[in-house]
Amino acid sequence: MTPEEYAERLASMHARISSLASPDTLGSSEALKDLKVALEELRGAEEELRNQNEELAATHLQLNLERRRYEELFELAPNAYLVTDPSGTVVQANQKAARLLRVPTGSLPGKDLAAYVADWDRPRFRKLVASIAGGDRSDAAAFKLQPAGGDLVEAEMSYSAAPQGEPAAIRWMVRDVTEHERMARQIRGLNAELKSRVAARNADLTAAKQLTQELVEKEQAARREAEASQAQSRHVQKLESIGVLAGGIAHDFNNLLHVVLGNADIALGNLAPGSPARGPLEEVVRATLRAADLTRQLLAYSGKGAFVIRHLDLSTEVREMATLLRTSISKQATLAWELAPDLPAVSADPTQIRQIVMNLITNASDSLEESGGVITLRTGVARLEDLEDQRFGAPLQGEEPMEQSKGPLVYLEIGDDGLGMSPDTLSRIFDPFFSTKFAGRGLGLAAVMGIVRSHHGLIRIRTEPGEGTAFRVLFPAVAGSASKTEKPSGERNEWRGTGTILVVEDEEGVREVAERILQDIGFQTIGAEDGRHALDIMEDVGDMVTTVVLDLSMPRMGGAETFRRLRAMRPDLPILMMSGYTEQVVAPQFSDSGPGITGFLQKPFLAEDLIAVLRRFAENSPG
Repeated sequence: MTPEEYAERLASMHARISSLASPDTLGSSEALKDLKVALEELRGAEEELRNQNEELAATHLQLNLERRRYEELFELAPNAYLVTDPSGTVVQANQKAARLLRVPTGSLPGKDLAAYVADWDRPRFRKLVASIAGGDRSDAAAFKLQPAGGDLVEAEMSYSAAPQGEPAAIRWMVRDVTEHERMARQIRGLNAELKSRVAARNADLTAAKQLTQELVEKEQAARREAEASQAQSRHVQKLESIGVLAGGIAHDFNNLLHVVLGNADIALGNLAPGSPARGPLEEVVRATLRAADLTRQLLAYSGKGAFVIRHLDLSTEVREMATLLRTSISKQATLAWELAPDLPAVSADPTQIRQIVMNLITNASDSLEESGGVITLRTGVARLEDLEDQRFGAPLQGEEPMEQSKGPLVYLEIGDDGLGMSPDTLSRIFDPFFSTKFAGRGLGLAAVMGIVRSHHGLIRIRTEPGEGTAFRVLFPAVAGSASKTEKPSGERNEWRGTGTILVVEDEEGVREVAERILQDIGFQTIGAEDGRHALDIMEDVGDMVTTVVLDLSMPRMGGAETFRRLRAMRPDLPILMMSGYTEQVVAPQFSDSGPGITGFLQKPFLAEDLIAVLRRFAENSPG
């Protein structure tokens, strides 16, 4: 019940009591009774009023305590608190606000809060105040404050409008975030620097990773190069070993050929012109000379010989190999000849051309296996533009282009109708030591490739599994006609010699052939089986010896040492060196012997070759 209601109630009760206490009503018992009741009610109302007054006093006391507590909290709060009217005029401010704005305590009420905002932020602040007035909202905004006589303050100002029904006002809580913003800027700067360093480190790591990758790739490339170099070294060592073996075999084989050739030549010289034995013996001589050509090629491959380049007719070279080719292929194979006449000449070593033919025809024969088939030997002329036609044959991988030439190309083709080759086999057939045969050595086609490239030629191959294979070797044509090889006739020069010749040779058959040829043309001969034996003979009958025929390779004492000993004994003694090796290999060992004294013959040689050297010795002799 409100105080007004209590006042009205008490006034009503007092009026009732006054009416009951009048002299007119006091005489009746009923009135006295009502008066008592009214007095009781009045006492109850007074008691209730007293209680309410006590409660009200307690409430006022509590309100005063709460007000003082609020004022203490407001004044002593850690943040600045202000209350402004809707226009922004300060109504109330606590001590923290006064210290923040550097003004005396209690001097802020009545001041315009915008006056403490930095000049450039002031329009924005006034606009904010205008937007808050009349509204019921709360938010926060950042402003720069300009305290009286102090530095700018970074402030975060939280605001709220008074709820509807209360006096219009705006409450502000202001926090100094200058240090916070400074730290935030510092953190942002540090973050930016950190990002920059991280980016730089990432770039360094990326560069390091790339460098590592490059180093790994270089290491791998170096390892591959080292492996390739080792493989090449092993390959070179194999070839050197083969070269040493080939040179030794060629030298020894030349000695055997010399015995065959020398005896056949002697037999031809002793036959009558019309003898029926001349033909077979001439064929023996020709075959022996071709075999000697092959041994010369072995010497060339071993580094102890040289190639002889001549103008050749490919058809003629192949045709002259007919007998040898028939004996070199399987008995189940048939040779088909398609040799073009009047071919342009090519510049080549005839021995190497024969090796190409032998290697390719052996390869073709092997591809026929036991079932047999046809091997075709074909020669002809082609143009450079024909090489673009795939039907002409596929080029080899890594082939160097042939130099442009106006002239034609001359080709030699050897084909078979055998097994053919798969693409994998085709890609490897020219690799040294690669072979598909159980007993193959894998050097035939590698040798063909080397010969063709050394002659600036090309190779084309047509092959299909089960359809056979054709190798076509092309050489550039040259001007001029092919040189013709003279056939051995066995006719002797009429020149005769005199004197005694010492023949120093460890191979008995070679020594006997040389002595027989020398004796046939008028010389006396003395045989010696090695250098020491020759020196012993010179000690005994050296004055009788007019010429020495000396082999280079001998046991106990070789030809070079024997030559020096003979020169010491007889400086003017003509010495004819003979060897299975070529003159290019032998001559440097005797370059200081003087011209016209020393001659050279490579075994095997014909009697006419020996006679020509001895005749030159006789003509150059001072006596």
